[in-house]
Amino acid sequence: MTISDITAPLTEPISLNGAKEFLRVDHGHEDALITDMIRAARERIEVMARTSLITRRRAFTSSRLCATTLFINHSPIRFIHKVTLLDANDSVVDVPLSELFINRRASPVSIQARGRALLSDYAIDPVAIVVELDAGYGAEKETVPMQLRQAVLLLLAQHYEHRDDALTRPVPMLVDALLMPYRTVRL
Repeated sequence: MTISDITAPLTEPISLNGAKEFLRVDHGHEDALITDMIRAARERIEVMARTSLITRRRAFTSSRLCATTLFINHSPIRFIHKVTLLDANDSVVDVPLSELFINRRASPVSIQARGRALLSDYAIDPVAIVVELDAGYGAEKETVPMQLRQAVLLLLAQHYEHRDDALTRPVPMLVDALLMPYRTVRL
């Protein structure tokens, strides 16, 4: 299961000025570097918490087709635009949303076929299902919960301090603690 951006976020959850203030940087020589590090920290937080901070269109892809229910372990999902099945010949079959039961209140969000036993019954020899959806807390950085923005700042500080090996270092324990309420686990 993977999730990828169809459209990029219009803004980051942390502004450049806010990041520079947090890092105590008072010059503009590293603005491009800090901007890239903000994006990298946001992406890492989104992967760790299985969430989208800034609302944007994303594609959720799964190869689990033999189940009666597809669980989308990503949050918060605002809207589901399209569900398609891909077959071995790269053919695309759209599944009508009217024939699906989409439970956005569940955690994680679930999708079930109403008239058929399995989601895979809509195509011949499907190999993957793709769900196009809008996910995120909102279009502005102020809509992202403070704990998640703080986690981005702490990870940014680690990336800035340890530039040479930032991605190989363990995540600070405080970042894990801040993300804990936002993680979903399905047993």
